Amino acid sequence: MWLSLRTFVGMKNCIDKIAELQLWLKNNGFGGCIIPNADPHQSEYVEDYYKLRGYFSGFTGSAGTLVVTCGKAALFTDSRYHIQAALQLEGSGIELFKSGLPDVPLYYDWLQGEVGGAPVAANAYLFSIDDWEMLANKLKIQNNSGFESLWEHRPALCDSKIYIHAEQYSGESVKSKLERVRQILRDNGAELCIVSNLDDIAWLLNIRGADVAYNPVVRSYVIVTEADCVIFTDYDKISQSVGGYFASNGILVKPYNAIADYLTDCTGRSVLFDRGSLNYSIYEKVKNCRSLVNLPLYISRLRAVKNSVEIEGYRNAMEKDGVVWVRFLQWFYGCLEEGLTITELDVMGKIRELKEAQDEFVDESFGTIAGYAEHGAIGHYAATADSNYTIERRSFLVIDTGTHYLNGTTDTTRTLSCGELTDDERRDYTLVLKGHIALGTAVFPKGTKGSQLDILARQHLWQQGFNYGHGTGHGVGHLLNVHEGYAWLRPRENGIGYEPGLTMTDEPGIYREGKYGIRIENTVLVAPHSKTEFGEFLKFEHLTLAPYCLEAINTDMLTQDEKNFINQYNRHLRDRLKKWLNADENLFLERLTYEI
Repeated sequence: MWLSLRTFVGMKNCIDKIAELQLWLKNNGFGGCIIPNADPHQSEYVEDYYKLRGYFSGFTGSAGTLVVTCGKAALFTDSRYHIQAALQLEGSGIELFKSGLPDVPLYYDWLQGEVGGAPVAANAYLFSIDDWEMLANKLKIQNNSGFESLWEHRPALCDSKIYIHAEQYSGESVKSKLERVRQILRDNGAELCIVSNLDDIAWLLNIRGADVAYNPVVRSYVIVTEADCVIFTDYDKISQSVGGYFASNGILVKPYNAIADYLTDCTGRSVLFDRGSLNYSIYEKVKNCRSLVNLPLYISRLRAVKNSVEIEGYRNAMEKDGVVWVRFLQWFYGCLEEGLTITELDVMGKIRELKEAQDEFVDESFGTIAGYAEHGAIGHYAATADSNYTIERRSFLVIDTGTHYLNGTTDTTRTLSCGELTDDERRDYTLVLKGHIALGTAVFPKGTKGSQLDILARQHLWQQGFNYGHGTGHGVGHLLNVHEGYAWLRPRENGIGYEPGLTMTDEPGIYREGKYGIRIENTVLVAPHSKTEFGEFLKFEHLTLAPYCLEAINTDMLTQDEKNFINQYNRHLRDRLKKWLNADENLFLERLTYEI
């Protein structure tokens, strides 16, 4: 049944699709083509319309690049998707390259070796300036997306409506945010800036939408000058009330595709943008402007540092999610004790039902992962009718779930014991928990980077010769993308120094292919700790309110400090949630959070 994960995408036949694509390459004089999972805004998660890589390959992960030559096809993806990709590519004829492993080439180096000096087709709208210019230095890259016409029955672009994210939740007016951006223009001697990152736009204008599943963003561009702010989006997304909101805040509206003509008329001006997020096709319209200013993440940082209203919103949202967790666990363990049949899909449905009952619920922040036994070893597993496991009284169930509420976004993972565990399972759970605690209790100087903290979460696993392939944490948006895309916590350097107000995750794990997975995740807030003669020091405040699985811990492996953390966390959890729970639920929570 595990192999039925290949059926995630209804395939025409990937062999036939790749053959059609290879014929197109030959007929049009190309040696190969590059198909990323991307949209014109460099989004991590994209509308169905842009899932071209999934159409040709059958692979549905959020990260990965398909490279096709006239005789070969290869998919490159990172460790989160190594298992899933192997299953979904089986029988497709597409070779899997597990990026990040020793001796695995980068996709463009592999392609260069295959095509030599032959031209390579790619859609420049789907690549940032930096990525396109890097490819141009290695390959004879040409902006040609004609092969996209091979996609039969391609989905339409989303027609979701824009809605206003009220200031009572955002904590700052649009006019204030625009003034902050205009000050950036002044400080950098620029006359206009191009905003293409969709969550930057949603934050800046206090708007939300539903163009991308689970990501409340609107397909659009924004240009800000000293005098004007223009949003380029589809008119049919704008209701009368939203139109009035834009007018009252001095925001002009133009059609989505009108941005190219608008920028063509700006050649005499100084333009500010982020080379890492602006797509190359838009850049071509401004690259001959009087002056170009590259300022990485210039709005992303403003968005990532949360204000006091947003922070309090997170705390309230976590209480709602905490109630969901308690009620779910009561249902789950009750079903197990009564011998009732529960499947992974049942778990996903119950969690969704409990979330929808909470006030100010908007949507889930991603599709809930409920992976039982060996499915828990697949990082971004999504159960289907074909892959759906029945949960037995053994092994682990990994649940990774998050919610968008009007006042905040959540992201939590818990690994549950479903019955009697082996000594190895308890050891692995405890090692992951020890790393989670070590990171979550760290004190560090302001400006410390995620790559400097990552080892804290891995140290106990490394001592046993174990590891995990994904990063340890990511930023979390405020009623925005659950992967915020600014601050990361991973071994690879990303250059961002931590400061108070960032919301992150703390989520180490371990994955035994074919056996089980374990991951423990809290959303945390970077908060002040102390000031000394050596500078300002920071800490993490744990925002998540969900019980750990105490039954899975080998307590002999814990230090007294680690036991103290768990006990203090549990007392905090009970104190925060008791007002929302009835007497029976509070009693159940007390049983889950006993002193160790």
